[in-house]
Amino acid sequence: MAEKVLMPKLGMTMTEGTVEEWRVKEGDAVEKGQAIVSVATDKLTNDVEAPCEGVVLRILAAEGASVPVSATLAYLGAPGEAIPEEGAADRTVAQAAPAGPADEVTAVPRGSSNRDVRAAPVARKLAKEHGVDLSLVEGTGPNGRIRREDVEAFLAAQSQGEAQAPLRVSPTARKLAEDTGVDVSQLDVGGRRIMKDDVLGAAGGSVRADVAAEPEGDDYPPMRVSSMRRSIARNMTASWHTSPRVTYTHPVDCTALKALRTTLREPFEAEGLKITYNHIIMKVAAQALMEFPDINASFDSEQLTRHAHANVGLAVAKGDGLIVPNVKWVEAKALREVSRETEGLIAAVRDGSIGMDDVMGGTFSITNLGRYGVTGFSPIINQPELAILGVCAIVDTPVVRDGRVVIRPMMNLCLAADHRVVDGVMAAGFLRRVAQLVENPYLLLA
Repeated sequence: MAEKVLMPKLGMTMTEGTVEEWRVKEGDAVEKGQAIVSVATDKLTNDVEAPCEGVVLRILAAEGASVPVSATLAYLGAPGEAIPEEGAADRTVAQAAPAGPADEVTAVPRGSSNRDVRAAPVARKLAKEHGVDLSLVEGTGPNGRIRREDVEAFLAAQSQGEAQAPLRVSPTARKLAEDTGVDVSQLDVGGRRIMKDDVLGAAGGSVRADVAAEPEGDDYPPMRVSSMRRSIARNMTASWHTSPRVTYTHPVDCTALKALRTTLREPFEAEGLKITYNHIIMKVAAQALMEFPDINASFDSEQLTRHAHANVGLAVAKGDGLIVPNVKWVEAKALREVSRETEGLIAAVRDGSIGMDDVMGGTFSITNLGRYGVTGFSPIINQPELAILGVCAIVDTPVVRDGRVVIRPMMNLCLAADHRVVDGVMAAGFLRRVAQLVENPYLLLA
């Protein structure tokens, strides 16, 4: 009997997922436990494995389709085996959005970093393993997304000395070439981007008069954003409308913070660990949260739920999105444990192996833009949490100490808090305590 491949429930709050990429097609043989499709939730992307050995009899959910939890994605079975009658009806439930201009594939400009390229996690992992620059790979997935097969094809061509950078063609030139039958791959433009005039020259003068009045723009066609970006958009909009947010800023002297990191670096490295400002600030925040239980809480408009432990999340950039995994029970862990777990979570985000448990259950979040030189910002609260701490750049700044002007490494901390629960006095008190611990981190031992 044909067996169903179902949309998994990856978290308590998950109600639907998006089909990101099929790694098999109808008729392909699969083994039990083989990853056959990747699905995206509001927070991350996971692989779905084949529940049995057999062939793919029918794929019901197209790439890009939003599918309810426990709905059928595909049927597996023996070659030629009939699928249940409801299989045909299921196919209508999970169709992807109709293709349009947004689905046209545009080559990624040469020189982009792998982080900026739209690619499936498995494709990104394969590219990393083989040292492939994804900006040189032409994607054949939805909206030009690079799939595993695209990287494999690039590697095969490269091994034969045939790999070439994708053509760079302006949208106007591409459309004109299609209308006039010009093969842009045959145009010799010395490696630069192909423009409208190049196509007109190849098409002949009679065409030029018809299109001379058409303005040429450098904009790429509109494209449908990734499911992660759509989820972020929904969540940020919901947070903005749900939480009346107020942002409080407090400058801190990082002299002691820098000294502590310098002192700990060598013993941590001896154990194969890193020590960053994020690790120390996570520990600082957890201590402060234990002293301000109404901030280490969640609110559902009628009921405040205080959390017994500080599960501190750290915003991690991934491709064109952001994932906030959290370290559980930070207040009860040594700094080396916080370091080890945090770095493990960051690595899991980057290689696509992060689990739903790692991103659920957070009680407070931290986002650090210091490496970009940012000295102030107003972060959006990660629902259903009540506050988020923005960490800024450390900047040598003249300050007054004991009546003298001296230079100190100063940093702004920006706390965004939900004013439904966290009023100004509470937020200011919490932020002052965080600042006190950053300026005197040895108080964590008291």
